[in-house]
Amino acid sequence: MSIGSEQQRALVSGPDLTRFAALAGGALLSSALPRRCDPAVARWLFRLYRRTFPADLDQVASRMSRVLPKAAPAQIAALAESHAEMRIEEAWGRMCGAGLRAGQPEIEIEGMERLNRALRRGRGAILWSMRLSSSIAIKQGFHRVGKPLAHLSSEKHGSLSNSRFGIGVVAPLYCRAESAYLAGRIKIPLDGSPRYLVQLKELLRQNACVSIFGEHQGRQNAEATVFGEIWRFGLGAPSLAWSEDAALLTVYATRTGPFRYRVVIDEEIPVATSQPRKRFARAAVQEFAGRLERRILERPDDWQGWLYSTFPLPEATEGEGPAC
Repeated sequence: MSIGSEQQRALVSGPDLTRFAALAGGALLSSALPRRCDPAVARWLFRLYRRTFPADLDQVASRMSRVLPKAAPAQIAALAESHAEMRIEEAWGRMCGAGLRAGQPEIEIEGMERLNRALRRGRGAILWSMRLSSSIAIKQGFHRVGKPLAHLSSEKHGSLSNSRFGIGVVAPLYCRAESAYLAGRIKIPLDGSPRYLVQLKELLRQNACVSIFGEHQGRQNAEATVFGEIWRFGLGAPSLAWSEDAALLTVYATRTGPFRYRVVIDEEIPVATSQPRKRFARAAVQEFAGRLERRILERPDDWQGWLYSTFPLPEATEGEGPAC
C-alpha cells in the first residue's frame, strides 16, 4: 500500500464501532456465563433476532425459494429459521472466543483417511473450503485431530471497512475465536501484493495443511454455472495446488444439532500437472462449483451465502415457490 493511500484511510467507521460493541458486549456476557448456558443463550438470541429483523428472514426465504421452487412455503420458512439459528450460534461462538472462554461445540470429522492419504505423499494439502455452516467448527475440528490449519484470509477479515480501528482492533477481535485453533494465519495485504504466496508455498513444502475458502473472487477468476447462473471463482487454490503438486480437497461443515457439527473432507480433486496451469485451474473450479451446488441442495439451511453472497441467484418465477 502506498503512503498516500495509507494516509487516506479513515480512523474509524460506524459499522466497525457497531461490530466492536457487539463483540465486546458478547465477550463480557459469555465470560460471566458457564458453557452449559450456551444453548439457552442462542435460543434467546434467535427469538430476539426473529422479532427485530423479520425482513432478513424474509429475504433468505425468498432467495431459497428461487433455488428450491418445489419446496412448500412452510418448509422454506423452517429452512430460513434454521439458517438463522446456525448463524446466531456461530456469532455467539465468536463472542465467546473474544472473551475469556472459547465455545466448545461437538465436532466429528468424516473423511480423515482422505487427508492422511494425501499427506503421505509429502507435498502438503490444500483444504478448499465451502461456506457451509460454521467456519469456526472447521478450524476447531482439524485442531482437535492434530492437523491445525494454516488459513489464508484478507488482512481486513472481520473488519467492516478499511479503517485503522477496523483492521487494527475489530478484525483481530473477530478472528480470535478461530485464530486460537490455527497453525497460523496468512494475510492477503490490502494492496493485493502476492507476497503471501511465498508463505503458502513454503508451508506446503513442509507438508502442512493450508485452508483457502473457495467462494471468493481473486486476481484471476473463472466462471462456472451454479443454479443456472454464472458465478465467478478465484483460481488461487487450484493454481497453488498445481504449482506445488499439492493435494487439493474440498471441505465443508454441516450443523447436525444445536452446537453440534460434522466436518466433511471430500475426495481429492486430482491435480493434473501435465496440463497448463490455467486449464487445470478452470476445470477444478467447475468441479468445485458442482460440489458446492450439490452441498447447498443437500443442506440449504447450512449455506452462509443466502444473506451475504454477491453471487447471482435465479430470479423468482411467477407462480413458483412461496410468497415471501
